[in-house]
Amino acid sequence: MELKFRVIQSNDRGLITKQGDRTYARRGPAKGEETLELPTLFIWVSGKDRYLARCWTQWTGERLGDDFIYVVSWFRDVIDLHGDTRYHQWCSKQLRSELWTLERAALDLAGVSCPPPEDVYEADRHKSAIYLQRRKQRLREQTPALSPEDKELIEHAYGQRDRLNEEAGFIEYHVDHIIPLAKGGAHHPANLQVISARDNVRKGAKVRSPIE
Repeated sequence: MELKFRVIQSNDRGLITKQGDRTYARRGPAKGEETLELPTLFIWVSGKDRYLARCWTQWTGERLGDDFIYVVSWFRDVIDLHGDTRYHQWCSKQLRSELWTLERAALDLAGVSCPPPEDVYEADRHKSAIYLQRRKQRLREQTPALSPEDKELIEHAYGQRDRLNEEAGFIEYHVDHIIPLAKGGAHHPANLQVISARDNVRKGAKVRSPIE
């Protein structure tokens, strides 16, 4: 039977390390799962550091602003992902299963404590989530019919980005749309390039690439 995972990503707001720790997430439990304990992949990111806490969580029934508070009902371990950026809160089911079964030495986190959600809550986090949803919609709408060769080239570009980021130990490179999606650019290999994250952020929604 395929496990259904709850995935929570914490950008430097506290790493869960034991049973009873509480954290929060934008997504609430699905209908019918309000009282269920679910296996949880808690991805903690701070600069170049990227850790994974594997545990089971349950919704407390509490809300904090627009977020849902979860409690750790059973704790397994914390492992070091070594900056591997393939794993994030939107990663595929296959990658989630990989994370749950990944064999790495558990980190010794004696003395590390998770702050209460109320102490580290960020009320404006959802602005970036709204942007990502819009971006996903544009990707769907602006992807033309792709040949097998086109799909392979796209996969190669994202694979190159992931390899470079893994070597760097943090997200140093992005796959850039030369003509931005926001300007009507297509999600097609002819419109893709791998550039530094700094250059991509500087470029924003401009049409010309900063490295041209």
